Amino acid sequence: MVADVWFTARPSDSIVVTLPKSGITWIKALLYATTVHWRENPADSTDHPFNFLGSHDCVKFLEYQLYTENKIPDLEKLPDPRIFATHVPYMSLPRSTVASGCKVVYVCRDPKDNLISLWDLANKFRVKNGQEPVPADTVTELFCNGVSPFGPYWEHVLGYWNAHLLHPEQVLFL
Repeated sequence: MVADVWFTARPSDSIVVTLPKSGITWIKALLYATTVHWRENPADSTDHPFNFLGSHDCVKFLEYQLYTENKIPDLEKLPDPRIFATHVPYMSLPRSTVASGCKVVYVCRDPKDNLISLWDLANKFRVKNGQEPVPADTVTELFCNGVSPFGPYWEHVLGYWNAHLLHPEQVLFL
């Protein structure tokens, strides 16, 4: 991942991590609202970013929005505290994330709920593109065999759980 080479985490940074369809939208909104803009723009202010932006616009994904197509964004200009998001396994986090001591917030979702949510989303895209929906038993078998863009469910969860056990002051496991 390009971010591993070019992303330099600061101790004041926060990285929000989940598997896809595991609650990243709401945790990004909560973290952003409580750490960045609550002082400058109260929730009832017409200037509050959530009045015209979603949480994915306020807290960008390292791999989807910042370091895409080998682009290298200039993140040094962003004021503290900076918040970023990712879906990558712990072992694939940019090395500076761990070395800097920045905070990592991991949200774990029940595997059954995660599977159903992923299946529902995938089938919506398939139907929209004129494809047949994937049967539940096929998706369940793939999920149980660890077929996922971000690795097997349990390996992903255990990577962050073990990091939390080693560095509880740095990794919050929810």
